[in-house]
Amino acid sequence: MWGLLAAFIAQAAPVRHALVIGANDGGGVLEPLRYAERDAEEVASVLTGLGGFPADHVTVLYAPSRVEIQAALGRHAAVALAEPDDLFLVYYSGHADAVGLRLGDDSYPFEALKHDLRAVPAEVRIGLLDACRSGAITRLKGASLAPPLALDGSFAVDGEAWLTASSADEAAQESDQLRSGFFTYYLLSGMRGAADHGDGSVDLDELYRYAFDRVVAHTGATEAGTQHPHFDNRLSGAGEVVITRPTAAGATLTLGDAAVGLVSVLRLPDLLPVAEVVVVPGTPRVVAVPEGRYLLRRRTSDGLSEVTVGVTLGANAIVSRWGEVGAEVGGVRGAGDDAARSFVDASEERIAGMRLDEQPGVAGAMSLMVPGTGQLYNGQGVKGLAYFGLIASTFGGSVAAAGEGWPSAGFAAMGLAAWGASVADATWNVHRREDRMATGAFRLGASATTGGYVHPVAGVSFDVLAGPRAFIGLDRVGFTPGQGGAFDATIGTRAGVDLARFVRWRSSALLAIGVRSGRDPQGPSVTRAAVGGGLELAYQVVPRYALTMDVRYEAEGVRAGPMLGIGGQVLLGR
Repeated sequence: MWGLLAAFIAQAAPVRHALVIGANDGGGVLEPLRYAERDAEEVASVLTGLGGFPADHVTVLYAPSRVEIQAALGRHAAVALAEPDDLFLVYYSGHADAVGLRLGDDSYPFEALKHDLRAVPAEVRIGLLDACRSGAITRLKGASLAPPLALDGSFAVDGEAWLTASSADEAAQESDQLRSGFFTYYLLSGMRGAADHGDGSVDLDELYRYAFDRVVAHTGATEAGTQHPHFDNRLSGAGEVVITRPTAAGATLTLGDAAVGLVSVLRLPDLLPVAEVVVVPGTPRVVAVPEGRYLLRRRTSDGLSEVTVGVTLGANAIVSRWGEVGAEVGGVRGAGDDAARSFVDASEERIAGMRLDEQPGVAGAMSLMVPGTGQLYNGQGVKGLAYFGLIASTFGGSVAAAGEGWPSAGFAAMGLAAWGASVADATWNVHRREDRMATGAFRLGASATTGGYVHPVAGVSFDVLAGPRAFIGLDRVGFTPGQGGAFDATIGTRAGVDLARFVRWRSSALLAIGVRSGRDPQGPSVTRAAVGGGLELAYQVVPRYALTMDVRYEAEGVRAGPMLGIGGQVLLGR
């Protein structure tokens, strides 16, 4: 009976879908933001993990154009049309002015954005904007109310609401210490449970009150001045709109009377701020966190105290007294202290297995010098030997084929690709904990290129990111096989523009001009020029490292034809 009832309630619950946008670049003379795109990634993660938003119903856009946002809104309009009851949430973190959102060299006026959002026929629409002067959007008049929406089967709400980082004439700020925008950081803290008043869920009103109090308190001493979040609530009906349910998370921290004060939750080992909670006597706070190890700092009138906590999936870590933590497993009753200690031990063992003290640069450099040794550094001996054997056999095959007069370029290309994969894999197994996409100003790459009309070319590239999407740099500085077993030197320049970016994919158009110096099998010239153009596709394996493939049409002297290249890139900078 209870199972049938639960199934009926699940069917009756409204569908939740969201559009999450992060844009670091505001175009013109605006200084690029550092954390807007990371903020978008974190918000999407919390919505899917704690808010009941299915992952396939959450669209995440990084540095989009206005057209890309409009297309995404159109897709969500189709979802709303197909569902009788739904809630649609839009989040944006980035630059804005008094007119609208600043998207690189593009813009999206607030009036147009609000119109387009209302064109999505959702019963409830919620907008969360972390941008300068974002409160200006709430000044616009007019709102069409949709039929009531039943949420959780207990009340009906319809309409729209906007929660913005600042008023219409204020700047929204981000913090290097928090590694986030102030407003988004406290939104995320509130969603994780800091805003909950004790019923295990966080509704829109609780989220606004918490975010307002914390943002005002922390921006009052900044150079830009106090930032005042704004709430325009045009929802009608009975009840509250629940945004997240922290108590339903797979890993939680419980802060009771022993934690009274202002508690900051910092992820180890990088001390990344995760949440900030105000704990008052008699009101325990449950904070949802990803599994891992955390440092808790408590500030009271008596001073500062700290405790380290390990949280495993399926466990609730209870801070009983500072310096000592007990773990309670969700769903396990009457197991006693032995079970609690076993979960703490398991957490510590898992954290130790992550090898947090190792350096990704060391692992990658080792595999670059000798393939497979980076895997040995990471404790993956079998994988390291497999990489070494594969690369040695491909290069050996290349030498053997050349000795028999057979084509050897394919073996060499496979060997270089496997070598690059070895470096990327070794780096990934240490570097996967980096918490955000690097936004540095340089890209360093290596590739091997081959085609039907010319010998393969192997070399390195170095790009300077000259704008939000444009780049210019060196192209394939290295060697190509020449006549009689000799190697010709090759160097070139390249310029390009990124055509499209997704969560992990980037496509670019490029034009390259190169010079090759050495003996030409079809002519006496020592130096000849090469000109080509085409497309480059990059897949971001980890936040800082990518695998690349480029397809070009290239002309060298009297010869011309298609070229295919594969390789890897590393993004340098913060």
